[in-house]
Amino acid sequence: MVSDVVSRYRRNYGLGDEIGLEHVKLHEQLEGRLTRELLASTPELRWEVFSAAYTELYESLPWLNRSDDSRPAWWTAAWLKLVPTQSDVIEVGSGRAALLRDLVRSGHRCVATEISPERGSKHLAESDGLQWHITDGIHLASFEPDESFDVVISTQVIEHFHPDDLPAHLENTRRILRPGGCYLFDTPHRSSGPHDLSRVFEYDRAQFMHLKEYTHDELSNALSAAGFDTVKAVIAFRGFVVQTHIGLQLLRLLDRFEERAISRAKSKRMLRALLSKIGVSRNIWLAAYRKSA
Repeated sequence: MVSDVVSRYRRNYGLGDEIGLEHVKLHEQLEGRLTRELLASTPELRWEVFSAAYTELYESLPWLNRSDDSRPAWWTAAWLKLVPTQSDVIEVGSGRAALLRDLVRSGHRCVATEISPERGSKHLAESDGLQWHITDGIHLASFEPDESFDVVISTQVIEHFHPDDLPAHLENTRRILRPGGCYLFDTPHRSSGPHDLSRVFEYDRAQFMHLKEYTHDELSNALSAAGFDTVKAVIAFRGFVVQTHIGLQLLRLLDRFEERAISRAKSKRMLRALLSKIGVSRNIWLAAYRKSA
């Protein structure tokens, strides 16, 4: 029913009663067109196409920049525990940079980045203590010196990249990390999704600007291929966070079981919902390390 779609839309984006069906229809039409343009983009024009698309999205749908994207306090606390003391940190796809502001207050030197100022720098203030850089999110070593950061972070970002660009993103991330440095990131798990606008319409898979949602197994293989030496799962509960190689192997086995034994997307979501009750996150959260010198 129409009312159900609008309710799911408000809930998905943290919006209020001022949002109605006309907002949902405009979003669906615009993001559908932009998704087709992003997927059809060539490597040579991709940055231009992506920058234009995200600028148009947030200019045309200003309520998305007013949506509630806050995270629970335990989530922020977990990130603060993961980043080593007084690190040089760069975030890929910072948006309004809420996490980086917390890291700055904790004594870290931080660089915020976005593909478009419409989502990024216009929402930052001088008092935030952040540096601001524009990047394409992929060819990071073309924008930042090699071995210049202790930590690279991204949260809910790589699912927006063109799938063909993931290897280049990971290779460039490794290049700008110092020896012993770490790429910390989270992203939606495909089996618990979709997590983009598709969820509002109850589709079985992401069909909008989450161009690809991944599994632990896929990303572990991609990180190894990009030259990362150690990859661990981040397991976080309220007041507790741990990085674990064994945990990652178990999560990869779960991915392989699903792939071979469960064909229906709805059944996978039901399994993930059940597992979330015992602490298995609906997201993928990984720590990938560059070998120390």
